[in-house]
This record gives sequence, C-alpha cells and structure tokens, in this order.
Amino acid sequence: MLQFTLKSSVFDRSRQLTLNPDYLEFDDRELVNSEPTRFSKQEIEGIRYGVKLIRGPRIYIGRIFCVDIKNREGKVIQLRLQSVFLIRRRQLAGKYVKVVESLFTYYFKDLARSYLQLFLRNEPFEILGVSFNTEGILFDDKIGRIAWDYIGTRKYRTYYAIYSVTEPDRYKAVDYMEHWNASILHSVTEGILAHKFPNRQ
Repeated sequence: MLQFTLKSSVFDRSRQLTLNPDYLEFDDRELVNSEPTRFSKQEIEGIRYGVKLIRGPRIYIGRIFCVDIKNREGKVIQLRLQSVFLIRRRQLAGKYVKVVESLFTYYFKDLARSYLQLFLRNEPFEILGVSFNTEGILFDDKIGRIAWDYIGTRKYRTYYAIYSVTEPDRYKAVDYMEHWNASILHSVTEGILAHKFPNRQ
C-alpha cells in the first residue's frame, strides 16, 4: 500500500491519497466528518493526466499538475498540485510523476494487460474509438483499416499519434490530459506492435 499527502494549493488543507491493491481512496471531502471517496480496483476504468499552465497578465506564472481517475459510474476523483512563481515546482513535479507511475502499477497496467489478452485470443476490442483486431487498426470508417505492417506511432510530451506509414495523413492523435485512457491506448498499441514485430526498432 502507498500513501501520498497532497495539497492542491497553499490555501488548501493536506489531503490523503491511498493506493491499495484492492482500492483507491482520496480525501476529497469538504466536511471533515464525511467519508473520503473510495473506488474499488474492479470499478476503476479511466485515467487522464497532464500539466496545465497558469497564465498571468503577460506571462505564464505557474502550472497545475492534474490527474483524474474515473469509475464505471462516471464519478471522478480529481488530484491537483499547483505551483505558482516556481514555488515547490520541482517537488510537486516529482510527486506528480510518482503518483501517475503508482496508479499504473496498482490499477492500469492490469487494464492494459486485459486488452492485450483479448488481442492474443483474437478477440476484437475498442479503445477511445479505435478498433483493434488481428488485421490491424480502424479509427475512421472512411479511412478504413490500417494493417499492422503499415502502422507507425509517435509519442509526444502531451499526446500520442497512430498513423499509416504509407499515408501519414491517415492518423489519430489523442491527448493524455483531454482524452480518457489515451495512455492505455498508447500502452496497448505499443504492446501489440512489440509482440508482432519484436525486432523492430
């Protein structure tokens, strides 16, 4: 089990985030005597994360490290760490990275692995509107399915792109902060490509 003490801003009180192999719990309550929000591992289904810049009158004056976790009922736990004028920026960035990595270790690696198992059993599935089967990937009926031999990918700081290597204008891009499970799409796609083409660089 892991526990993190999070403070969204200098004006907020300290809140406890608990990562347990069986559940996730976060003290997002406004009243001290109310219960913190808890998701069981089985009901956790979505994650998105990223860094938003805080704009001042002329320049950017800070950043907010954001992590959202969603359950099957659509309820969302929001984690926020805010740094203004460089105060605690390095410390908060390190904590943000540790939280995201730990969420994947405890919950989302298993979700990605379940999709890979579907692929290995030749069962089609879909993530973020992208359809997977043994033949390839389909993300637009007009574009059509792209065979695995012709699929290229690019990972950028804030988003992930899948495209046809023969026709690069045929592509799908997903933002880690805006789209639920963009990171799962990334992990599953790269896992399938590594399985199919183990010697590809």
